[in-house]
Amino acid sequence: MHIVSNMRDSKAVANLNKVMTINLVTLSDLARGNLTVVQSKQDIPFSIARIFYIYGVPKECERGGHAHRETEQVFIAISGNFSLEVTDSRLSKSYLMKEPNRAVHVPPMIWARVYNFSDGAICLVLTNTSYDPADYIRDWDEYVSAIGELSR
Repeated sequence: MHIVSNMRDSKAVANLNKVMTINLVTLSDLARGNLTVVQSKQDIPFSIARIFYIYGVPKECERGGHAHRETEQVFIAISGNFSLEVTDSRLSKSYLMKEPNRAVHVPPMIWARVYNFSDGAICLVLTNTSYDPADYIRDWDEYVSAIGELSR
């Protein structure tokens, strides 16, 4: 088990109230369809450092199930739908992700899991950091301990 010893110095605060939905700007034209825009530091509250997407997930499979020490994430359902559950270890909130012009911003130190993928679902995730395995907290007990460190 690896716990960062100076979590009190982190900018992260595990507060479910900081998770927010974002309505993305969408330009619609009956003849041409829709165009949705995502701009760093305008539509989302950070500069995008990494983009990845999850697809082809079996219905009974779950993704995520971890928190990040420093990474912020924005989740968008590009196609189909899925559920996003976030928790700060005390409270939980679930979002049905089904609109490609609606995003959910998840700040650091919020546990997130993605599940209940429909056929053809594509989950797009934007982050403010590059991949770093040390940023992940994948063990629930370690997460709860780290949250305790933040509140001291």
